[in-house]
Amino acid sequence: MRKSTERSCIVALEFFCKERVRISLMTDIRPVVLARITLLLSVATLAQGCADQRNQPDCADVFESRLEKSNFKIYKNGLALHEPTGLTVTQCAVGQRMVNFKCRGDALKLTWDDAMTYAAEIQEKTGEPWRLPTKGEMPKLLERQCINPAVNPFVFPNLEVANFWTQSKGLHQDQFRCSVYTYQGRVFCRQARTIEQPFLLVKNASE
Repeated sequence: MRKSTERSCIVALEFFCKERVRISLMTDIRPVVLARITLLLSVATLAQGCADQRNQPDCADVFESRLEKSNFKIYKNGLALHEPTGLTVTQCAVGQRMVNFKCRGDALKLTWDDAMTYAAEIQEKTGEPWRLPTKGEMPKLLERQCINPAVNPFVFPNLEVANFWTQSKGLHQDQFRCSVYTYQGRVFCRQARTIEQPFLLVKNASE
């Protein structure tokens, strides 16, 4: 299990490096030297985080049965209610469907703008307020005591380890949006909005 976690951290580091390099190439805001220093510091921080996470178990080893008590009430149509927040959430990434307790098919990966448009179209067609979760809501749907991915596998079966879009915007520049990395639930708000990524949909249970 430890080797599996270490491999996942290496993948996370490689992915993080590629994303930061791609972003630095897309913008001319900072000098090259400063961009390289920022990249090195970011990778060092991520590496330290991965080192700390080696002591955390995989969620697949923590949750052994769908009968275990959790913060979710599971419905029969691929939806689950997160009782602490009152959010109803899709158990599968958009594009997949629940079949025999597994998410089947390929997740739909869209740019941030297209994902927001997709959610708006679903809201219009169903008459229900489906939307992308915020950067504050998404981590609450994940698990803190385990990783790889940081979810209850009986609530979110075979969820992809990837950056998932939220509806939240970056703090400084309009070209960035916030995503959540499902490996450990880390929020990253300098994700270029043009990158294609998977996403979940949520709605408030009272709406």
